[in-house]
Amino acid sequence: MKDKVSLVFKDTDNVLSYLVVGLAFSLPISVAATNIILVLLLLVFLYERNYKQRFATIKNNPFVYILIAYVFMHVVGCLWSDNLDTAVNVLHQVKKLLYIPILMMFIKREHIWYYFQAFILGMMLSETLTYLVWLDIIPKFMYATEEMPSALMRHYNYTVYVAMAIFLLIYFLVYKKQKTMLQTYLTFFFLSTMLINLLISGGRGGQVGFFVLLFVFIVYVFKDKIFKGLLLFSTASIIVISLAYQSIPLFESRADMAVHEVTHFTPGMQDTSLGIRLGLNYNYYQIFKENFWMGVGTGDYLDEYKLVNEKSIYPTPITNPHNTYMLIAVQYGVFGLLLFLMIFIYQLYYGFKVKDDLQVIRIAFPLFFIAIMLVYWYLYSFNTVMLFVFFSAVLYRKYDEKAHLVA
Repeated sequence: MKDKVSLVFKDTDNVLSYLVVGLAFSLPISVAATNIILVLLLLVFLYERNYKQRFATIKNNPFVYILIAYVFMHVVGCLWSDNLDTAVNVLHQVKKLLYIPILMMFIKREHIWYYFQAFILGMMLSETLTYLVWLDIIPKFMYATEEMPSALMRHYNYTVYVAMAIFLLIYFLVYKKQKTMLQTYLTFFFLSTMLINLLISGGRGGQVGFFVLLFVFIVYVFKDKIFKGLLLFSTASIIVISLAYQSIPLFESRADMAVHEVTHFTPGMQDTSLGIRLGLNYNYYQIFKENFWMGVGTGDYLDEYKLVNEKSIYPTPITNPHNTYMLIAVQYGVFGLLLFLMIFIYQLYYGFKVKDDLQVIRIAFPLFFIAIMLVYWYLYSFNTVMLFVFFSAVLYRKYDEKAHLVA
């Protein structure tokens, strides 16, 4: 019987890993396909019935227990919530983080390159559709608009994906030694097209996140020549921003708008994108001050905001704070915020601790999310929470051997 179970495990091991490859490809393309693959993963896992061996791959990983504690905090927070409908909606989103330990059980070290390749290929298809819409070759569909041509997901999520894809292309361009001239030219080509794609898509969170990724990568590569690295980052950033500002009307208008909104923010200016965000954070901060230790619970943040908003000098539409840290602080107080930060502290700790050829990605990834979560609740939006799930599962799984994937 034991031999039969081992045979099934061996047979399904690659099946599960290749399903993760399919998941990586589907992430930028289809929510439905992503959900179908997740269901297939669970069905194969149940069919396999080798739970003990699978769980052994994650049981000694502190990251798993931090994630479970964070999700459990949302359940406990329902105890002092009156609005259980909103609480259930929040739980529905946050529970997706539990896919991280599930995926960790199926990931194989020798397939890491396949996972990243599949993600980049999915992004190439997605960006091709964006260009076809932008150039009026095909009609607008799904989420595409005149200003925001990204069709398969909303622009503020799409640019996060593009930024991560560009980062991976730069990584393989620098670190992958065994590549043909054709591979090098293709990498340069798609790196350039994705960079333009990032700038024409209008999502400022992903655009800011890209510069965070670029900064970390350059500093890491030039860690022994830090001044040279900082000079290179500054020069590259100035060139990219200047070219985008002069060549892309959407980038120019949104950059001008952002500067104007920040420098002229006064009561009555909350009818713009940045103005609303500033007003939201000011008002939510008032709630946090009054509920410093325990927060208002999982589901009551909108109800509490409505009360504060009615008296505020910065009234805004009643919505989430567009700042993940502020949302967690309001829901669960300072202790909940500290638990949330532990997710990224551990990722950084593990990134600096494990010195393999994934190290720069492990360090850059949490810093990327730390930055973009200042402007939106990206861990509560399906597309970006699944991006976080996928990369966290691949990067922070404990491997028996060093992950040499770019030789």
